[in-house]
Amino acid sequence: MGILNLFLAASMPVLKVLLVTAVGSFLALDHIKILTEDARKHLNTVVFYVCTPALIFGTLAQTITYDSMATLWFMPINVFITFIIGSLLGWLVNLITRPPPHLRGLVLGCCAAGNLGNILIIIVPAVCKEKGSPFGDPDVCSTYGLAYASLSMAMGAIFLWGYVYNVIRLSLEVNGSSVGECISITSTGEQESFTEPLL
Repeated sequence: MGILNLFLAASMPVLKVLLVTAVGSFLALDHIKILTEDARKHLNTVVFYVCTPALIFGTLAQTITYDSMATLWFMPINVFITFIIGSLLGWLVNLITRPPPHLRGLVLGCCAAGNLGNILIIIVPAVCKEKGSPFGDPDVCSTYGLAYASLSMAMGAIFLWGYVYNVIRLSLEVNGSSVGECISITSTGEQESFTEPLL
């Protein structure tokens, strides 16, 4: 019976996130016409530039104090090591798979930052508040869990813009194209310009 309670406590937050994802995907379908392509573009811009930083720094303001910063000193180092290991794995993937030159920076950047995301800031409080949670008192669990999640997200955002964005930008500049535009050389030796979405 204890395993069933543990399973339910672990799966409910994930199911809630999947339900929100399913509703959003349904609204974004082309034949539903609620979130058109233009609306999705503007909504993504607002989420990326406004909502995500507000969520990160709002959570940081609630959970991070001078004492907790002293105990969480290893988080920036942990994120830095994650980026180093991810970069090494991305370099290996580039060696093994040999993607086109204009995509090598993208592969490297995705491998470096692949495991950093916003989902922890949603899952941690939900797991802490579930009945039968293995992490003890919900208030203590939420405070420390959100401190870990929000600090790692803030450090990840700094590394993302300081490292991954520049790796992708430099990779495209070396190959003679701008972000979003790639150059292809045809068999006759002429350069052909084409655009290709990065994601």
